Amino acid sequence: MNKRTVKDVERRILRSMMRDEKALRELLDIATGETPYAQLDGLMIKIEQLLGKVVSNQNKIMLLQELV
Repeated sequence: MNKRTVKDVERRILRSMMRDEKALRELLDIATGETPYAQLDGLMIKIEQLLGKVVSNQNKIMLLQELV
């Protein structure tokens, strides 16, 4: 395998993960105060989507490392 290509792909995935983790931290820092849980549905969905992207990228990196 071309090690440079592997490293480039890994860096690209890591950059994406860093962006997603930053966005996730920002969403988790949102002050919801006394807002009822039912009204936070959109926030919860966005958090779950970002968590899914982070997990997917982690799996990609693990698979890539196994292939090398």
